[in-house]
Amino acid sequence: MNSSLTKNRLVLTKERYKDFYTSLLETWNGLAIPKDSEESWRKFPIGSVDWKELQFDPKELNLSATASEENTVEQSLSEETIQSLLATILKYTPKDYFAYLSLVAAPKYEIFLLEEGESEIHFEEDGDKPKHSVRIFYLTKGKTTKTQIQLQNHHDGEDLHMTSALDFYIAEDSSFFEILDRESSDLDLYRFRNVCILGQNDSQVKYHYYPMGGFRSKLFLHAHLLGKGAEVSVDGVSALGGRNLKDLDMEMFHHADHTTSKISYKAIVTDKSHHIFTGNLNIPPNLKKVTAHQESFNLSLNKKARAEANPKLEVLAEDVSCTHGATVGDIDEEQYFYLLSRGLTPEESKSLLVTAFYGETIHSIGFSDEVKLSLESEIKEILVGGK
Repeated sequence: MNSSLTKNRLVLTKERYKDFYTSLLETWNGLAIPKDSEESWRKFPIGSVDWKELQFDPKELNLSATASEENTVEQSLSEETIQSLLATILKYTPKDYFAYLSLVAAPKYEIFLLEEGESEIHFEEDGDKPKHSVRIFYLTKGKTTKTQIQLQNHHDGEDLHMTSALDFYIAEDSSFFEILDRESSDLDLYRFRNVCILGQNDSQVKYHYYPMGGFRSKLFLHAHLLGKGAEVSVDGVSALGGRNLKDLDMEMFHHADHTTSKISYKAIVTDKSHHIFTGNLNIPPNLKKVTAHQESFNLSLNKKARAEANPKLEVLAEDVSCTHGATVGDIDEEQYFYLLSRGLTPEESKSLLVTAFYGETIHSIGFSDEVKLSLESEIKEILVGGK
């Protein structure tokens, strides 16, 4: 891991969180690999996964191998705060097999205490053995930060392999937290990931998600708007080629009055790839002045590629403003032929229309032009060969 936040990174080893670890086991022992029949997994081919090839045995997980010899870099949080964070993690971690797999099998927990300004954190996953991680990004009261997270997977062989990760982004009262989450995966990777966003009173969280590459991936994103005035927005772009499958399941939970949430996600599929987006909204009874918006836009560049959008809303309160929308379509033929009539080649016309589709999303993020151009270049390389 390379990080500009090394001095504010706290490593919790197994010995340190022994009591917490023990408290996980009752739930963990009641979990099993999900089945195809489960609603959240019915589109993901979980039943056809060859766990032996992934060098992973869900029935004989060696939990004793989770000990770590790494020392704490710096004691930048009080013990009371650490215990409070662990209690929060335990409360809001979904009862998903892979979320708990990360909790019980990760060799360490990493807590990043974020400071004012911008930061960039790189995580590198090497080799073909299963990797499990837990990361907590913590922004204290009243602070403003922009953080770029880069997850990079490197694998030299041709065998399939896997990772599981649980990431928490926690924004305390009156804080502003903008996250650019970039995944870069090799073409043989199964990635199972849970992301949890917690926003307290008058906090604002902007989460931008850009996953690139991989073979099969399943993401659960759970955002909890815990305090009055909390705002959470999620956007991003998936660009898929080859036989890549990405299954994204995003949910907003409103817990307080005067909260605002938005999901706006785009996907472009080509070759024989398959993208699934499920957006969930949960607003319980008796909440007031809640605003929520959800939209999913999908562009297909090949008849053999597939894109699906599944909006789901559970709104039990009355004093709310909720909207949702979803589109799945091909390149607009009129626009395409118009560009051809202006002298552009078919490749140039296609590239321009595809760039226009995702460009607005990229340019809305609050990071440098260099970062935005890098994202555009990666997407273009996947979809149109960088032309």
